[in-house]
Amino acid sequence: MTRARHWTRWLALGAVASSAACVVPSRRPDAAPSSSLVQGRSFVEQFDTLFTRFNDVYPSFAYKGLDWRAQRAKYRARALRARSQDELIAVLVDMLTPLRDLHVWLVDPRGQVVPTFRPPGRANFERARWESAMRDASYLAHSRDFGEGTVGGYAYLYIGAWKDPVSEEALDSALTRLRVAPGLIIDVRNNAGGTDQTALAFASRFTTRAFTASYVEIRTDSLVKNIEMPLARTISPRGGWQFTRPVVVLSGRGGFSATESFVAAMRTLPQVTVVGDTTGGASGNPATFALGNGWRFTVPRWLEFGPDKRPIEGRGVAPHVAMTWDPANYDSARDPLIDAAVGLLGERNGVYHIVPASSHETRAESAPAGGARR
Repeated sequence: MTRARHWTRWLALGAVASSAACVVPSRRPDAAPSSSLVQGRSFVEQFDTLFTRFNDVYPSFAYKGLDWRAQRAKYRARALRARSQDELIAVLVDMLTPLRDLHVWLVDPRGQVVPTFRPPGRANFERARWESAMRDASYLAHSRDFGEGTVGGYAYLYIGAWKDPVSEEALDSALTRLRVAPGLIIDVRNNAGGTDQTALAFASRFTTRAFTASYVEIRTDSLVKNIEMPLARTISPRGGWQFTRPVVVLSGRGGFSATESFVAAMRTLPQVTVVGDTTGGASGNPATFALGNGWRFTVPRWLEFGPDKRPIEGRGVAPHVAMTWDPANYDSARDPLIDAAVGLLGERNGVYHIVPASSHETRAESAPAGGARR
């Protein structure tokens, strides 16, 4: 291979740094039935196809502490003994599971997703509770995953995905309508991802200066020299004005991929407080490849780091204020994280002062209606 071809490969990989981070699939059956008849590629050819693609592209073997060639030696013999497509898929899932990567999955000919990893952790979002809380918020739903309202006198924006109809233009329009609010709550704790360009474009409406939103590390050819890794992803102020009033971002274990890029960027801004739980820890920007016999598989193409250069994969992005999700001890018509956000915005705006639970002092003022409860 000539040096020119090496650089062509590098330029193609470099384009990944500005591509979309994939949404984590929500449809995850335990098994996907398939025919036992061999069509097209043999089972061992499919195994070798997947192994080689991961070997060439996957950036996180060292980070995950996995010897990929040892995995091949361990599982290829099983692939040779496979007598059906289902048996081969079981071998591949077993080989991929130690990666503990939520962006690694297989897809059967019907489009059914077969996961290789199911993350632990309890989501801090209950839709029925949230819907009850929204009845008092003058909530306007633009779609199931996107809407706006008012809680405790502060603007509220729910973003459940970074994909159509949640576009850069739709988010800009919503922000314009909420422009005069004394504070804003952005709820992304249940957002499994989508297009990270949309997520970071929205984050750029809250900053008055250019800054590094995240870093990504991409596999490069051994002949590619003098390229500093990880690559910085910088965002700059966008639009005719920036929202610089207090902002609370609600995060949680249900937030993945593009949401983690968004939270990592937003938490560095001076007017932003992230409340809730650490994000899910899956931000690998996967691409989909053909396996054979109608099956496909995904391979994450980058290892992402926050602005502090701490990896997001497997760790997530921590909130500024961690809150235990214990809704059983809370009014079923209210959402404790939203009320906590209202309380925090009240403090940031000087409406009242929140006294730490360990203090013997009392509040000077009580929370406004719909505000945080103690």
